[in-house]
Amino acid sequence: MSKSIWDVKKVSYNKVGTKNKASFPQEFIDICKMTQEDLKIYLMRELVNYYDPNSMELGDGYLIAKGDCPVVLTAHMDTVHKEPVKTYWGNINEKGQHIISSDEGIGGDDRCGVYMILNILATTELKPTIIFCEDEEIGGVGSSKFVMRDMELEGIKFFIELDRANGNDLVFYDDANEEFHDWCEEITGYRENFGSFSDISNLCPHYGISGVNISCGYYNAHTTNEYVILEEMFNGIDAAVKLMNAATELEEPFEYKRYKPTYSSYSSYYGSSYGKDWDKWFDRVSTTATEKKKVTAETFTVEAIFYYLDEHYNEIEETVEADSKLGAIAIFLMNHPEMRWADVLDYEFL
Repeated sequence: MSKSIWDVKKVSYNKVGTKNKASFPQEFIDICKMTQEDLKIYLMRELVNYYDPNSMELGDGYLIAKGDCPVVLTAHMDTVHKEPVKTYWGNINEKGQHIISSDEGIGGDDRCGVYMILNILATTELKPTIIFCEDEEIGGVGSSKFVMRDMELEGIKFFIELDRANGNDLVFYDDANEEFHDWCEEITGYRENFGSFSDISNLCPHYGISGVNISCGYYNAHTTNEYVILEEMFNGIDAAVKLMNAATELEEPFEYKRYKPTYSSYSSYYGSSYGKDWDKWFDRVSTTATEKKKVTAETFTVEAIFYYLDEHYNEIEETVEADSKLGAIAIFLMNHPEMRWADVLDYEFL
């Protein structure tokens, strides 16, 4: 199977190892076991250890604590899983990395991000503004309610979201500020990748400030085969801390710049994430230090195979024909309006 330009990986993992024992911090495990409602109360009680209660607000759909570091850190409190974690499995993979999974779905999306924010507060002197959002998985409900509140955020240079799969991704969604993209890559050593939607898709346009979503080390999101790699989660913490430390050297915020819609027939799909200047974007994400080959959405007949899981977690292969690579992706997504791009395991062009 050929490697896609977006590095979308199919990753398999069987829940094997030691039941209810893992090398993960107990707080992370406890967070995975909570309902969204219980987690919101827990986070409110935790934040008062670091922030003046007068700087905090517990609102409908969100929890915010304003800090003095010129960055917003955000994560969401819900998961797609129907029940909280009851049992979990600890394991070590062939690379020596520590793994955790659960029969109920571990909920790394996005309990990883929640834990990572608390870890940053506990282990550094940084006090960024924190926004925890509810119900991201059903359309960014919490972040939508927050922007309707139109709360003033003073001195913010950029947003960091901790809600991305894999181990070294940076996702910017509709933000076309290439200077910010390059700056984040240089600071973190991570690489730009593609995503469909998350809470910064609402927050950044509203405030006119750029934002980045950083990998948290979880895989197979939205399935009960989801798992988290401990080392990659902590690498994500380090990446976020590097960006926050660098933020103190910035004189002005990074301005949010929306990509110009060039394929309007489906540019509104999932918050217009498919309305980018695609020639420019394909060029960017396919360029590495050793490869400068330009990948464009040229017009020619192509055949693409998409691999994804159905509602019963059976792997499905679907073939799509179109007049361009971009067109094949668009047709597939429009054929599955209930599916997010994150649900696609892999794809290849023939």
